[in-house]
Amino acid sequence: MEKQYDPSYFQLVQENEKLMDKKLRTKQLSYFQDAMLRFTKNKYNVTATIILLIMILMSIFVPMITPKYLYSQTNAGIMTLPPRIPILELIGITDGTKLYKNQPVQVNTIEIDEDGKASGTPEGFDMEYIKPGSIKYSYTIGTEVDEKYVGGTNTLYVNYDRIGYSVASNTLFTYTNAHEIVLDIESITEGATLKVYLSQWNTSSFSRTWDQLELLGTVTSEGIHRFDPMDGVSSGTARFIVLKLELPEKSVDGSENVVFNSVQIQNKADETVLQDYTGYTLATFVFYTHGQGIENGRFVRKDAKMLVAEFVYDVYGAIFADKPATIGRVEYERILSENPGMEDTIEMDENDPRAWTFGSGYPLSAVTGYEDFTVPGTGLQFRNYFVMKDGAYAVGFEDTPYFLFGTDEFGRDLFTLIWLGLRTSLLLGFMAAAVNIVVGIIWGSTSAYYGGQVDILMERFVDIWGSFPQITMIGIITVLIGPGFTALFIFMIYDGWIGAAGITRIQFYRYKGREYVLAARTLGASDRRIIFKHILPNALGTIVTRVVLSIPSVIFLEVNLSFLGFGIGNGQTLAIGPIELTGTSIGVILNDGQQQIMAGNTWLVIFPTLVVATLMISFNMFGNALRDALNPQLRGSE
Repeated sequence: MEKQYDPSYFQLVQENEKLMDKKLRTKQLSYFQDAMLRFTKNKYNVTATIILLIMILMSIFVPMITPKYLYSQTNAGIMTLPPRIPILELIGITDGTKLYKNQPVQVNTIEIDEDGKASGTPEGFDMEYIKPGSIKYSYTIGTEVDEKYVGGTNTLYVNYDRIGYSVASNTLFTYTNAHEIVLDIESITEGATLKVYLSQWNTSSFSRTWDQLELLGTVTSEGIHRFDPMDGVSSGTARFIVLKLELPEKSVDGSENVVFNSVQIQNKADETVLQDYTGYTLATFVFYTHGQGIENGRFVRKDAKMLVAEFVYDVYGAIFADKPATIGRVEYERILSENPGMEDTIEMDENDPRAWTFGSGYPLSAVTGYEDFTVPGTGLQFRNYFVMKDGAYAVGFEDTPYFLFGTDEFGRDLFTLIWLGLRTSLLLGFMAAAVNIVVGIIWGSTSAYYGGQVDILMERFVDIWGSFPQITMIGIITVLIGPGFTALFIFMIYDGWIGAAGITRIQFYRYKGREYVLAARTLGASDRRIIFKHILPNALGTIVTRVVLSIPSVIFLEVNLSFLGFGIGNGQTLAIGPIELTGTSIGVILNDGQQQIMAGNTWLVIFPTLVVATLMISFNMFGNALRDALNPQLRGSE
């Protein structure tokens, strides 16, 4: 059923008005106004352009407003500090902490609880600055002869085509009637014999034959074996233990061995261990032989365990905290003399007349006590002060600083270094792109304008020149003039102009046959006028776009070459009029940072990589937007 509407619902809004075509009130846009309109149409391109502009400005001004000592001088006290950014640190991001993995634990601090779990203090770290609850312990297996590795076995091998091999303890022990030598043998090759000697030397340099050593006995099977030292020496004699693995005939594959769990010197009565050679101490036994031609082998440690820790460490807190130290009177007075006003800030401790504090901003924050002593025999009086050194002042700061991108392996501010390096990269990129485009325009326009044999010859030259291997070319340039700015610049332009020449050649072929060009030539216009007045202006938009798009590729080339070591390096400088380029570039920073990745200092690579990636994306989006905006065929399009 058709729906009916009440006519009173409708009203004529222009009942008394004449409807006529209105006059067009818009103005004709110029070429550049239209280009700007199309350029700003894509908001992403506008955003990329703003980001690119900000990065260029930061590369100019950040190094200018940052104190030079922060990025030009090394500071051993603040090397490889992690990033610390205000506000973000409040939510636990970039708060100056760093995750450490597989850090060896100090052997003398290891404790085993009732559940058998081990704990201790990681070497080189202060437990006070380890984030509570973040530390985890585990064992790692190794074969190193290092006291941090405990337990495991030590295997004595006889090498191929050799008859025996022996090792000796590196410490003397004085034996009595109450002692016995106990060997715990895990396994021994069938047919092999282990001979146990006592020797007054632990090197064969002072003995000529095995008969000069005291033989205590032999071992041919696994298990516990006990030897009485009195079978070889008298009570009160000091001797080294010598262990010799002997084969009935020469080794056929070098696999014959004896595996030791331990070698101990015990008290016979109660089996108290007086000297324990286990794990590391057993692995320190030294080579001992009487016949280099027939005796040789290996002494290998196996399945040793090292306690390691993983934890989050407050690096800033540990470096910039006050630290206790002991200094002499001379140093104490020198500090006071070098810091005027420091002595006036002293506040004595009411409860301890030997203690006082200083105001902030001085090398010492407090004196916790002192001691006076006299050098025996001289009568000279000296005093030692027990002080708290101000951590921040000691490394050149008044307060704990913020390093937004952290510091590099030389203690330099990475944030400033990146912008300083980006300035070098940008300037090199702009200069190389400018040279490339000038050479490219001259070459491409000449080739296309005159055409014929000229074009063929010039194109074949470009083919030959461009096909030369780049790696070979950079190697030749580096060998001839050495690495540096000049070598890098020559390589960046040696074939970089070929792309610009190709674009120019295509554009000239496109326009040189147009009617207005033919008309100009008919009227007697010179080649110069035709090129610069009638052809080049029409091709300029495409060529300009080529210039912009070539800059990021040149910068990226510089980064790659510097990263590979063919470019510039730290310490180099190049003055171009009032502008001085430093040897620091993004590629150099990445090259330095990649050596720190295994140490966990990943920010040295992450931040410069992000900057380069952002620069490349911004440049490409800007170039594409510029290409579309300057394309005369798109004029007036929405």
